[in-house]
Amino acid sequence: MHATVNRILFNVLAKDLRASVEFYRRIASLEPVFESEWYVVLSPPGQPNVQIGLIDQVSEFAPRHAWGVHEGSYLTLVVDDVRLALGEAREMGLDIIEEPVALEYGQTRMLIRDPNGLVIDISTPTEDLARMGGDSVAGSRTTAIDQPQPEDSRH
Repeated sequence: MHATVNRILFNVLAKDLRASVEFYRRIASLEPVFESEWYVVLSPPGQPNVQIGLIDQVSEFAPRHAWGVHEGSYLTLVVDDVRLALGEAREMGLDIIEEPVALEYGQTRMLIRDPNGLVIDISTPTEDLARMGGDSVAGSRTTAIDQPQPEDSRH
């Protein structure tokens, strides 16, 4: 017999819990579904099974083995309009690693850092953006690799 998963929750160690809550509220419209002095669980309205936890990194309940930089991981948030998230990111003065780019696998992705240094992939299906019209995104790539591509070397 195997254990059965009842819930999957990604927790982020927060340097500043309140600033982290505000970041996720503004960038992805997530709302608190549980709050304490040291831990907050956020969820999109009407989607209680989709959650992210923010835990004060100095809380006695934060696993010490998780302390440090977020190496080898990133969090993807699929939103209804990556362009709106870009506007919020700019307004908040966030570290925008990559402006929205349409990737050949069908997502338009931007990369930013949350207040804790975690890389956040904010994506919207490119087809959905095309249906919405309005301003287009920065460009497109034939690969998701974050290195200069042949099309970038236009002289």
